[in-house]
Amino acid sequence: MPVNLAELPDLVVRLDDGEAWHGYWRPGASSHQFWLPTHPVDGTVAYVVVLPLDKLLELRAEAVMRLWRALVGRSESRWVHDFPQQTRDRHILMLRALDGRADGASYRKLAEALLEFRGRKADWENDPRKNQVRRLVADGQYYVRGGYRDLLRYPIRLSER
Repeated sequence: MPVNLAELPDLVVRLDDGEAWHGYWRPGASSHQFWLPTHPVDGTVAYVVVLPLDKLLELRAEAVMRLWRALVGRSESRWVHDFPQQTRDRHILMLRALDGRADGASYRKLAEALLEFRGRKADWENDPRKNQVRRLVADGQYYVRGGYRDLLRYPIRLSER
């Protein structure tokens, strides 16, 4: 399908030191990024997409299909790799727990605020929310130390913790 990349509406372009051409295009709610080894030729041209056969091929192929649908004016549809609502909710709890810990809150105070723990000290010692809130903080710290990159490749796992 021939396309004129240089004339896409709302296209943001950056040139490298050499000839490499980076494009950022936001036709609607989503955005697309692409790279060319040289500046595109003037006019309409048919392009080829090269994808490495690696663990991220599925994500890259889906991104190419979304770009193609945007270029031809079709609906881009839902991103297949969106987090399930339960996972989103857990990540929100992780961030809130990590912020609370950074502000000096105890695990018990966090469990009261985030997990609706109500009880005495004896109840706290045997409550499963004690370990749950500790896991939320530990997982939040993992993401802060660089684990957030795993979120970009969801649901594909390249390495174990």
